[in-house]
Amino acid sequence: MTLKRFKFENLAKQTMSEFFDAENIIKKEILDIREEYEYHLNTPLTLSRVMNILEEQDDIFILYNFVPSKAVLCNRTCCGVSRPGSEHIIKIVAETNDYGLCEKIHITIFNSLEDILEDIYDEIKRVEERYSLNFEDNYCTFLALTT
Repeated sequence: MTLKRFKFENLAKQTMSEFFDAENIIKKEILDIREEYEYHLNTPLTLSRVMNILEEQDDIFILYNFVPSKAVLCNRTCCGVSRPGSEHIIKIVAETNDYGLCEKIHITIFNSLEDILEDIYDEIKRVEERYSLNFEDNYCTFLALTT
């Protein structure tokens, strides 16, 4: 476990313990600018529960919460990012499976604000292409927090 992940998890386990009730954690990518992990939850959560957990965090900004259709349970997704000035610079993404449950939480830990801003820009493009979702207003609000 990297020092960055260790420090983040020690703090996050206190306020987002349900995300860290995971035995199977996959290290997706470790780069100089970020670390990406996939937490396979022991108890899957609804997207509503994931959103509640994220909204309870003072240092998390909800970038998007996308429900393509109330009739469809899969492909519902949300993304929260740490507010500028937070102790850790992170992005948390969850997506529902065919049964409407989030079995995995994707967590990326960044080295700098510049790195997360570049990643958020890429996330905008990815989500717009995949879901035709435009969350530019939220992105602009987030950018305003950085100044």
